Amino acid sequence: MKTIQNFMQLFFLTGIIALFGMTEVQARSLEEIRQSKEIRICLASDLFVKAEPPDCRDNCTFSGLIYEESLAFANTIGSDIQPKFFKIGWDEQFFNKEGKIIYEADYTPELLASGKCDVFPTHLTKNEWRLKKMDFVTLFPNRMMVIIRKSEKAKMKTVADLAGKTAAVADATSYYTWMKEQNQTVFAANPVKIAEVFQTDEDGINAVETGKTDFTLIDSDKAVWLARHVLKKATVAFPVGPTDEICWAFRKEDKDLQAAVQKFFDAQRSDTSILNKIWESYFGITLNKFITIIRATK
Repeated sequence: MKTIQNFMQLFFLTGIIALFGMTEVQARSLEEIRQSKEIRICLASDLFVKAEPPDCRDNCTFSGLIYEESLAFANTIGSDIQPKFFKIGWDEQFFNKEGKIIYEADYTPELLASGKCDVFPTHLTKNEWRLKKMDFVTLFPNRMMVIIRKSEKAKMKTVADLAGKTAAVADATSYYTWMKEQNQTVFAANPVKIAEVFQTDEDGINAVETGKTDFTLIDSDKAVWLARHVLKKATVAFPVGPTDEICWAFRKEDKDLQAAVQKFFDAQRSDTSILNKIWESYFGITLNKFITIIRATK
């Protein structure tokens, strides 16, 4: 009898532990975020996200455009809500439970499903394979820009001039997706050679500037910043691809959190808004002005 009682106690205890485990990692709605007084913001390694020390994960000191944008939003959902920031790898935003990216599959990325992250604000491009996994709220329209060495400017003026060249693009990015699509269609007879799959945009830029590859692709906001602050031997050549959307990403079920972010973005249309001030400090132009320029880009 005592053995049976011990077994039942163990069974009950195990069930309680499992229940608490499930609760602890459960994805969270805006109401639950407010109840917990904490919003979990996951920042992927990016040109606009700086974390110190460089190898940190949970206890990082963050800076950069996307960090400031995220902080500005967090301040609008309650004065008693504390933003908690986590550093993640770029491709981790799309990992399933097994730590893999299955492009054609429908699933919620594990970091969102588990409640580790409430939002990915890292200027993600909305595209078909990502829409199978997350929902998006658009911050601004975008065009991909080609970055080449200044010495090659006379030779590379249009999309057709990219055929047969070597490219540096980061894995699991919209650049990589576009490049693969072009190689299967427009460049099928003379495909672009993806010389190496890099982890960061900075790696791709460096590969161009040092002559390792002919070109890389970058989103328009990063192209403006790079041209102003970084590029020396390289330059912004021309746009490619259709106009797309740069967004924050969420678990599909979290419509209330998406609505709160949409309301925040809508409120930024004033030229004196916090996001316009942040953008002007980084780019020399407001977010409103940037959007006007991109919409006029052919």
